[in-house]
This record gives sequence, C-alpha cells and structure tokens, in this order.
Amino acid sequence: MTIPVNGVPIFARHAGQSRKAIIFIHGGLQSSAVWDQQLNDELLLEQFSLVALDLPGHGRSGRSAEPEKDYSLQGMARQLAACINDMSWEQYLLVGLSSGTNLVSEALPLLSVPPKGLFFAGASIAGRQIPLHALLLSSPYKQVLAATPPSEAALTAYSKSLVYQASDQFIAGFKQYYYDTDPGFRTVFGQYLEDGHPGEHDHIDGIVQSQLPVGFVMGQQETVIRSNYLDGIPFQRKWKDTVFKVPAAGHLVNCDQPQIFNHLLLQFADEILNKK
Repeated sequence: MTIPVNGVPIFARHAGQSRKAIIFIHGGLQSSAVWDQQLNDELLLEQFSLVALDLPGHGRSGRSAEPEKDYSLQGMARQLAACINDMSWEQYLLVGLSSGTNLVSEALPLLSVPPKGLFFAGASIAGRQIPLHALLLSSPYKQVLAATPPSEAALTAYSKSLVYQASDQFIAGFKQYYYDTDPGFRTVFGQYLEDGHPGEHDHIDGIVQSQLPVGFVMGQQETVIRSNYLDGIPFQRKWKDTVFKVPAAGHLVNCDQPQIFNHLLLQFADEILNKK
C-alpha cells in the first residue's frame, strides 16, 4: 500500500490482521526489504500486524523535489510522523534499525498517538552527552554518501561491513537498495553524519523523558557503532535492564541472526502490547 505524505507516496508492506501493530523503520540507504525475515515470521504474525515502510527517497517510495528540506533528519521525521499519524492502530510499537533509530527518536514528539514501546537494533541515537561522532566507528560511509555512486569495490566493502557474514545474495540486495535510494538523500545524510548534530531534539534525553519501555539489541561483532555506548545510560524503562549483545552478528543483527532477533522482539511485544 502507499500513503501520500505532502504529495510524496510512502510505500508500506503490511502483513497480519491484528489491531496491534509493530512498525519497522529501516536505516539510510536501505529499504523495507531489510525486514523480510521479520515480516514473514509466523509467531509474530499470529499476534500482531507487521508494517514496514520505505522511507522517503528509498525503495518504492517517492522522491522529494526539495531534498535539503525533506531529507534532513527533521524533514524525514516530519514525514515519518505524518505517515504513522495517518494510520489507525489501537496500539503499536516502533522498531528502528541503524539510523532508523535516530529517525524514530526525532519523530516521537510529533506523533499524535505515541507508541507503547521502542525496540532498537544497532542504535545510533545521540545527544548532548554522547555526540554522534563519539559513537560511530570507522566505516566506508564517506565513500558511499555522495551523489555520484562509488566504485563496485567500495559498494561491496560497504555492504560487507554491515553484517557478520555477507552472502553474495545479501551484497547484491544491499547494492540494489543503494541504487534505489535518491542521490539527493545520500548527500544530505552524509552531511548529517559529518556535522554530528542530533537534530532538533536530544534523542537520548528524549527517550529517557518519554518513559517509554525500550529494548536494545546489538551485534557482538558490531563494526559501525560502539556496542557499549548505551550500557551506562540510565533509561528508566530499559527492557530487562540490559543491552542484548547477540553473538555472530554485526550492525544489522536482524539480518545476521533473525531467529534470535525475532524471539527477543516477540517477547518484548508480548510484554508491552499484550499486557493485561
């Protein structure tokens, strides 16, 4: 299905019949297809509707005529919030991946009906106490975040850096996600990472003050984000009071270890959305 937001069609995949939903938000240079192994999980589908969006300028969603405005973190957050506000779920969770966690955090104050909880994988949420540059590890992002596509070798290296073990199918898929992304987004997103500003809101403080339950999952072989940067932050409702570190998994833990990821997500969703 598509949801028009300010004249731009936002593409969404939807599975399941429940009035309780889990909404999945991918990261930059990706698409909703990164969530395929979650949207096809039978145990999740038994209890919840599963919705995965293509962010503006990504996948099958429309592209902006004003990239500097619409592809900024604030602009993307406004569009994401408008899309979610257009839905009519009785209860829902937001699941963010990579920079999708930043986007969810930025959009929280704009949601007319707040989510019941947050579930973050490979979180890169920043704030005044931990700026973005302090939590990012070295990665080949600079080579791929430009209007002109990089070499095939650089794009392959970028794709491999996201997971613990990258199959040929995974690399081919992520290259396609990249080519399907608006070049205008790549330049704006690259500048965001270069500047290191969290956006209009301090994402860490915002989540703490929201008092929403939040689950954190990281890969033990993370190479993009410092996997321990969240450990000491006193989130009031950090699920199980821990950051789950999944073995044999890199930045995209949901792709490396979908069974473990889906099991943790199901536990979290069951506790939050099915609470008596």
